[in-house]
Amino acid sequence: MAAVSPALPPTVYLHIGAPKSGTTFLQGLLWSSADALDEAGVLLPGGSFGEQVRATRDLRGVEPEPDEPEFGWDGAWDRLADEVRASGHRAAVLSHEVLCSVDAAGAERAVRSLAPCEVHIVYSARDLAGLLPSEWQEYVKHRFHYGFEHWLREVVDGPADGGAARWFWRVHDIPEVLGRWAAHVPPERVHVLTMPGRDAPRALLWERFAGLIGVDPAVADLTEARANTSLSWTETELLRRVNGAVDEDVPMWLYHRLVTDVLALKVLPGRGEPGRVPLPPGRRAWADEMAGAMVEGIRSAGYDVVGDLRELLPAPGPAAHDEAPGGPPGDAELLDAAAHTVLGLLDRVEMLRQEIETLREERQEQHQTALPKLMARHLSERSQAVWKMRVGYWHLVERVKGIEPPPEAVAEAEDDEDEPGTVLSSRSVPR
Repeated sequence: MAAVSPALPPTVYLHIGAPKSGTTFLQGLLWSSADALDEAGVLLPGGSFGEQVRATRDLRGVEPEPDEPEFGWDGAWDRLADEVRASGHRAAVLSHEVLCSVDAAGAERAVRSLAPCEVHIVYSARDLAGLLPSEWQEYVKHRFHYGFEHWLREVVDGPADGGAARWFWRVHDIPEVLGRWAAHVPPERVHVLTMPGRDAPRALLWERFAGLIGVDPAVADLTEARANTSLSWTETELLRRVNGAVDEDVPMWLYHRLVTDVLALKVLPGRGEPGRVPLPPGRRAWADEMAGAMVEGIRSAGYDVVGDLRELLPAPGPAAHDEAPGGPPGDAELLDAAAHTVLGLLDRVEMLRQEIETLREERQEQHQTALPKLMARHLSERSQAVWKMRVGYWHLVERVKGIEPPPEAVAEAEDDEDEPGTVLSSRSVPR
């Protein structure tokens, strides 16, 4: 990294969200490019996304659940702020999509703790017609077990501080969210990053973000990008049925580990009939009106727009071609998806069984291997030169014994090792 004068504190970009606006995509590129960004003078404080999550929990005042295996996060935000100020980098980026949910006191604490750094707020946003179905899916991934129409009644028709509406408007009412931060950051340092439409190039959102933080977009390899995979309507409905069957006493941390992280994110995608959840036609006029009001609020506040505010307005015309036709999936579609999902889970069980068996064999071998030989093996695994010496010694011993295998036998053995494992489901391989 190029030297930076310690008299110049880094510029800090707080990417505060919002959820379902390409945040997972951007975070994946940031962390897969951490070394290249560091060379460009941009710090990702904490050393991992998980540590930034812990700092965000501290800032929001989140209390750990009883028996949660994660250790506490008290003081994590202040440690992150200390690291930023002492870094010597020209810029630092903190990104977590629930930062936009902090209250006025949390926003004030965040900015004050980073002084004397110049703080910028980055809020990524998308059009309401695409956001509403996507957010319902996210609620279902977090144990919500009501259908889309029920969820819409709570968010659109119900009070803003009740039911599902409470969280939705807490993070998606753009003028209100940014107003909590604008009390501590001038409007020219509050950036609204618009999410391009579905037909736009995949790289465009990253190019906008990279330009904002002052780096060449080429520092990131887009093949390393990870998206928050959307479920089809069938897959979402199946997950909703699972949520209804989960015991109420199961703690949320355990639900997230098993249902969200494994079933919803790794196994379900690709198991059901394709087709995005569409916004009901009867809700379209409301989405148009609300989106227009938010766009006007952004303009009147004088915030910097990175992109095009027109991208926040629902696109005119008929529903997108990849939206599911008709109504919710029927029992036949759900049963078919459930069968393939069971096969996907069995694939993962078998994969884990093989891993456990391998670890058991390695542990048994370690108990049976003399310590000097075990140390030599570990050393060879860390040094290519030592490894070559071991291989050469093995070939010499085999030749002396007259039992060294012919080269073609070695090649066949290596080919066998590369054979893929059996997959029970043809719809999707385990992720």
